[in-house]
Amino acid sequence: MNCIVYIAAALCCLSSAAPAQTQSAPPEDETKALLERTCTKCHKLTGTLKQRNSKEGWAAIVDDMIARGAEASDAEIDTLVDYLARNFGPRIKVNKATAEELAGVLELPKAAASTIVEFREKNGTFKNWEDLRKVPAIDWKTVESKKDRLDFAEAK
Repeated sequence: MNCIVYIAAALCCLSSAAPAQTQSAPPEDETKALLERTCTKCHKLTGTLKQRNSKEGWAAIVDDMIARGAEASDAEIDTLVDYLARNFGPRIKVNKATAEELAGVLELPKAAASTIVEFREKNGTFKNWEDLRKVPAIDWKTVESKKDRLDFAEAK
């Protein structure tokens, strides 16, 4: 099955969820549980969750599902797109990326991303995400929380 079917199933179940009491997004664990509970009824999430789409990419997939008849409120669609983008966003080649690219994908301040690039240029490439600990003045917890978005392979 392709990923569009997986997202459609998630959207169909989201439309039956109780409406939110507030404008804030549901807690991360509730959104993840809803996605897992919804999508694993008829298939595994493996193929879908291997994707690395930008927020715009996930939004396009969700919009396509809505156009095919999936029903969800605007708030539910936003919640799902935000969750997918946050947790299954694009991977970045740390040893080749510009400061702007690092800042965007890792949600770091531009100054911190520039520090990573400067450190890389001065000291050589990074082998793994733990090597980023050597970079001064970056928020290590933010980098660690995004480690699944980091690619350390050298470009051929």
